[in-house]
Amino acid sequence: MALRIIHWATGHTGKMVIRATAERPDYRIVGGFTYNPDKAGQDIGTVAGIDPLGVALTNDRAAILALEADCVLFLAGAENDVPGSIADICALLASGKNVVTTAANFIYPRSLGADVEAQLAAACAKGGATFHGLGIMPGFLAESVPLYLARLSRRVDRMVASETLMYDKYPSTYQMFDLMGFGYAPDDPTPAFANVELVGETWRHSGMLVADVLGLPIDRIENFRNVAITPRDLHVAAGTIRAGTVGAMNFGVRVISGGRERIVLQHFTRMAEDLAPEWPQGHGWLIDLEGEPTINARIDIGSDSVMPTDDACMATAMHAIHAVPYVVAAQPGIMLLTDAPPLAGTDAFHQAAPVA
Repeated sequence: MALRIIHWATGHTGKMVIRATAERPDYRIVGGFTYNPDKAGQDIGTVAGIDPLGVALTNDRAAILALEADCVLFLAGAENDVPGSIADICALLASGKNVVTTAANFIYPRSLGADVEAQLAAACAKGGATFHGLGIMPGFLAESVPLYLARLSRRVDRMVASETLMYDKYPSTYQMFDLMGFGYAPDDPTPAFANVELVGETWRHSGMLVADVLGLPIDRIENFRNVAITPRDLHVAAGTIRAGTVGAMNFGVRVISGGRERIVLQHFTRMAEDLAPEWPQGHGWLIDLEGEPTINARIDIGSDSVMPTDDACMATAMHAIHAVPYVVAAQPGIMLLTDAPPLAGTDAFHQAAPVA
């Protein structure tokens, strides 16, 4: 029997999830929630750029809660309304629906405080459902891969996970300008990420998860954001970045333990490849474990035919989609990323197009 799926939010990555879900004969889309009233009533397939699927999007939460479904793929960006997202997720769980989310804030519920963790656990118990937070970075490349590599170490002195991506082809004006702060003066407080506390609120959860798994007591978590200025106008998919404004940035968190920097989770993002040449280049992720032995891994993503940010979004989408069967089969409760089974993407081979 096909697993019944509800899609929650239809942004850039959300549309990828819809398209990939629709391809699978073992999944059946039964509902979709949108925050955008203009999308309400439209077919979810049409909104995702494929043929109609016979399922209308709604912005009526009660209508979604009334549906019978095995899993909700919660693709909302929760950083702007964490309490509202928690309330939505708890309602979904209490209604008996398992929830898989890519929101960075929910990678490690314990990091949100004992009250929030208890709310989620109570909702899971009430509905007999499982909650699973994952992602890509934060997510798989910030927690799973470094911790797998740590199995090969006698001693880890410092762990660094870095993402390096170009964003010149990423079309979201909100995310690139209003959220991250490209195109603003370096000291302009307007963009959200000008507040490094918000940067930390997005990535500290991953740092806490890794530290707890490794048994590192946390002295403090430091948030940082460094920017580089473009010397020329840049015309990118999200708009125009004027000369003298932010064209590249490095942001993330540092976990300090025992008076030393032990974990660093960071992003290097650019709007032109020649900006900030001293920073790491490429499209993908760098994992560095300093210790005995020192281990350095580079994971590149994408091809010349697809823009790297789309490939990273696709990786995020597929991480969520592959999680559905093991989340549905799990015992009720909070399932951490570190609790997930190690092999969860083997069905991707069955979805591949046949070789001519």
